[in-house]
Amino acid sequence: MEFKLFFFITLIWIPGLSALTVVSSKNPVAVGSNVTLSLNDSITITVGSWLYGSGTVLFWYPGDTVTGSSFNEGMSFNNISYALTLTSVTLNRSGLYVLEKLSPPSSKGEFRLEVQEPVSNVSLNVSSTSLVEYNDSVTFTCSARGTPTWFSWQNGSSVVMAQGRVELSNNGQVLAINGITRYDQGPFNCIVSNNISREESTQINLNISYGPSNMTMTVLQEKMAYVSGSAISLSCSADSKPAASFYWMYNEVPLNVSGPNLILTNVTQDQTGNYTCVAQNAVTLRYASVTKTIRIVDPITSVVVNPTAGNPKENMNFSLTCDVVGPDDSIHWMKTGMYLLPDYRITFSIDNSTLYFNQLTVNDDGQYQCEASNDVSIMTSQVYNFMVNYGPWNTTITGPAVVAAGSSVTFRCSADSRPQSQFSWFFNGSKVADGSVYMTGALSPNNSGPYTCMAFNNITGSSRNASLKLTVIVPVTTVMVNEGNRQPVFNQSFTLICSASGDVGYIQWIKNNMHLLPNNIISFSNDNSTLIFNQLSFSDDGQYQCEASNAVSNMTSQAYNLMVNYGPFNTTITGPAISETESIVAFNCSADSHPKSQYIWFFNNSKVAEGPVYMTGALLLNNSGQYTCMAFNNITGSSNNASLTLTVIESVTLNVSSSPLIPLASQDLHLFCNVNGVYSLRWLRNNQNFQPSKTVTVSEDKTTVIFKPLQTTSDNGNYQCVATNIVRQHISQPFNLVAKYGPQRVQIFLHPGITTTLTCKALSEPPAVYRWFNENNTVVGNQSSVIVPIDSILGRNYTCEAKNPLTNVTVYTSINASSDATVSVQASMLLTALLALLLPVLH
Repeated sequence: MEFKLFFFITLIWIPGLSALTVVSSKNPVAVGSNVTLSLNDSITITVGSWLYGSGTVLFWYPGDTVTGSSFNEGMSFNNISYALTLTSVTLNRSGLYVLEKLSPPSSKGEFRLEVQEPVSNVSLNVSSTSLVEYNDSVTFTCSARGTPTWFSWQNGSSVVMAQGRVELSNNGQVLAINGITRYDQGPFNCIVSNNISREESTQINLNISYGPSNMTMTVLQEKMAYVSGSAISLSCSADSKPAASFYWMYNEVPLNVSGPNLILTNVTQDQTGNYTCVAQNAVTLRYASVTKTIRIVDPITSVVVNPTAGNPKENMNFSLTCDVVGPDDSIHWMKTGMYLLPDYRITFSIDNSTLYFNQLTVNDDGQYQCEASNDVSIMTSQVYNFMVNYGPWNTTITGPAVVAAGSSVTFRCSADSRPQSQFSWFFNGSKVADGSVYMTGALSPNNSGPYTCMAFNNITGSSRNASLKLTVIVPVTTVMVNEGNRQPVFNQSFTLICSASGDVGYIQWIKNNMHLLPNNIISFSNDNSTLIFNQLSFSDDGQYQCEASNAVSNMTSQAYNLMVNYGPFNTTITGPAISETESIVAFNCSADSHPKSQYIWFFNNSKVAEGPVYMTGALLLNNSGQYTCMAFNNITGSSNNASLTLTVIESVTLNVSSSPLIPLASQDLHLFCNVNGVYSLRWLRNNQNFQPSKTVTVSEDKTTVIFKPLQTTSDNGNYQCVATNIVRQHISQPFNLVAKYGPQRVQIFLHPGITTTLTCKALSEPPAVYRWFNENNTVVGNQSSVIVPIDSILGRNYTCEAKNPLTNVTVYTSINASSDATVSVQASMLLTALLALLLPVLH
């Protein structure tokens, strides 16, 4: 049982007073425990008191606390929190406790404390523990110490409630059960509790005698019936306390068998009957019984299907019997494994032992069995293969109706019949052979006629005939397609003729492997031997064949390739409409035509050439005019013309020149495009479209490029002018513009050594030529460099002359080899000598 502590807070409202909240550390409180009553409000009480009942517990004011005479032990007071602690409480400490705040404003709070004694000394008594089910009742009494106490009851893990046979009295202390049952055996115990504790009594079990009841009998193995010779085991059981005793009866006659088990061995059919088991309880003096019927049956040992006498024939009555050895409860008939039911054609005898066929048909063929059964056995007969004799029906001859002359034929005769029929053959009423197969000799048209087969069944005594009419035909040979008396020409009529030998039955025409049907373009003669084209068109081109056939052969001709002759149509000339003088022009002529057309060329109505291509000579201005091509088909006799007008214009000539002839840097220069004819101009520089700049412009008519002035190197390049007329584009030969300048920045370089080399360099286009002079104006060299001995250079002047060979501009510069220069030269010479001496040592 779960315990809960309940705290009771009483708020007292008195006019002129405000309420305080008093709480307890626990409530109720067990005897001997400690408990603290405290103020739940955050206030200061300068003057106050604790009251219990009508007496004062204590009183406090600033500086002192006074304890009341009626409550001077077993307590403590906290003068800061105003909490009152009661120790080792007794039952007489229960009651109302009041906390008063006496200093203004006044207020107070109340709390009712409850002190209880824990549950103890729990005991359980029962009126009796040995009982008989349904006869007896029982009373349990529970007692305990404690304040207060509540009582509850348990039967095992279940709570006992007052209802039906169960009664609770004396505030739950007494439990009474009337008409005790086997389910009331316990264990029973009582639970005693109050607000602060819980205790359980010891458990008491009841000894309840009951039964016998719920009698059952089991049979091993349990069956509807048992086969003779079986062993049968019966066992009996009952719910009973104490355990019941058993004895057995057969058909209400006691057997000399006691105990719960009865064993029957090697049983026979006359042991069928009712077997009863009786149970007795020696304490309750009650009896109970259970009965089972045991049925013992002999098994079936043989089942056979037998027919009645005679052969089963179609449309006759017939019967089959089922012969069974052993007792049978039921007989069923089966056909090919499926159970049979009676209908308008088959019926059964009353006991199902005989199967009757009212009127046999071939549908009655099949595998018949009968199945006999009783409660312990089932047996099915061997298969009886039942076959109805019939026929002959549906006598049929297989073989050709039409054959080629000279061949032989095999006829076969068949009929539906049981047993198999016998066969005879007749031609024109005369017997010619026996057996199902008849093979003729080599046939001629005289062997045409009806052939008859007769089928006969010697069991049913019936016969049936069948006939087949044979026709002997001469096969088709040699088939060919020939054209009529004219060639196939577009828009004209045309015929193809099919020739064949043999007995031709039918002729059919084929185009490109597809059979032809008449339409508004083609038609056929009455015997289909002639194909007539009313008016040829291009779509009639193709491979034509004729197929001649009869009932025994067919033959298809070789293909006749029909190509419709036509044209010329759509004569066309290809070639230029405008060309320049001195050019050679090729004109091509073409036309739609079969066979290919022949071509004749005319210029201004005068014949100039034959063939599909006409190549002119070098053109003059008077070669302008109309050129005509005539296409002619010598099969169709038709011609068709086409014309083209050629206009010859003057050819464009152009070149580039400059002014002045020698382009000098830093001077103005003009490049001229010299051109004749009708054209538009543009300029190229280094194969790229020329772009003007601040110093380079193009004249308004595009004929002149103007350099103001010519730059030393940035304007250099290959210049071309491009003239475009109505025929084509003309490009001049490149003009290689290189600005001429110099000599500029002439310098002399001295290279000291054992001999001194003087080198003269200058910027010039074309490259400058050089001469050297000494101080006596004597020429000492004609190259850019001159070698001077060291002793002849000291203190002397040498002059370099640099000359542009194209512009003849000459520039001079001199060098004086002073003593300082000589010292430097000598130092350089000494260093060179030292290096020459050290080289062998360093290596």
